[in-house]
Amino acid sequence: MSFLNLCFRTSPLSKLATRTAQNLKSVRTYARSHILKVTVCGGAGRVAKLVCLLLKQSPLIDELCVYDVADTVRFAKELAHVDTGCKVSAYTGKEYVKKALQNSKIVVILASSPKTAFLSYSAMFDPNALIMQELIEQFSYFCPKALLAIATNPVNSMVPLASEVLKAHGVYNPNTVFGITTTDVVRANSFAAEVQGLEPECVFVPVIGGHSDNTIIPVLSHAKPCNDFTNAELEKITLGVQSAHRDMIKAKFKESANLSCAFAISRFTLSLVKALRRKSDIIECAYVKSNVHPGTKYLATPLRLGPAGIQKNLGLPELSEYERCLLENAVPLIADDVIKGERYAKGLD
Repeated sequence: MSFLNLCFRTSPLSKLATRTAQNLKSVRTYARSHILKVTVCGGAGRVAKLVCLLLKQSPLIDELCVYDVADTVRFAKELAHVDTGCKVSAYTGKEYVKKALQNSKIVVILASSPKTAFLSYSAMFDPNALIMQELIEQFSYFCPKALLAIATNPVNSMVPLASEVLKAHGVYNPNTVFGITTTDVVRANSFAAEVQGLEPECVFVPVIGGHSDNTIIPVLSHAKPCNDFTNAELEKITLGVQSAHRDMIKAKFKESANLSCAFAISRFTLSLVKALRRKSDIIECAYVKSNVHPGTKYLATPLRLGPAGIQKNLGLPELSEYERCLLENAVPLIADDVIKGERYAKGLD
């Protein structure tokens, strides 16, 4: 070793350089951990592409990652042309799932079998269950502290399935796992606004229960700003929301409700983003682990969201006689859906 090298290695300048390098490494690590990254799994699907386009427009998201086993790169390349500050990344194939999930703060799962687009909710379970199980396994390895938003149907069973997989890996947090039911809320708001002659943006109808035909319950008695409906209007709106999935497939000649679903999923995701950004009074309805009704372990109710996920489950509002009847009929159906998801995750089916 030369005298010059020896002097540098033992000099204050050398120590300063070492500290500087360590500090830069620390800064880079801190910067990565504070980037708000949202990953969309199943990003090559029709609804998912629309969701990504809507999320790309948010100034609150630093990075939007598009992941799927099908090609995502070409779509992401075009998405990156949208002139907003949100960075776009894309990964295709199971070998890249680690890169897609690492450092994610929110993971939105829309992945599903292409065979399920026009099936009933219950018939979607078998084709989609394995896809969900595999993704949650990877989630538990690479980003277990992220908020998890599940839009893959049937949501009533997929959320319990995911929860059991997370429990098996010792990383389950009930406050961070959500089943997205916002499509039901969006429809209830629109239908109620139409009946009352109001602007839909001004209307909010809580929706409780589950996310299948006979488990969706719009709580019209707590609609804001007005809850004055005739019995005929109550029934029309309720049945309209419950049957909307089937009705849209018929009306669009076997094409699902891509636009309203994408709008609703992106809205819920952005509410999670706002909560992580510590915005206050973020209220959304979602299907979550719950003890608000003795007949089921999972239920959709209004939630107050915060940086750690569910800040407070606002529970069931006081229901009308009609709504109580709907709920009591729905609870056994939800409980059966929950058991189906749990049994699959435990290898019992």
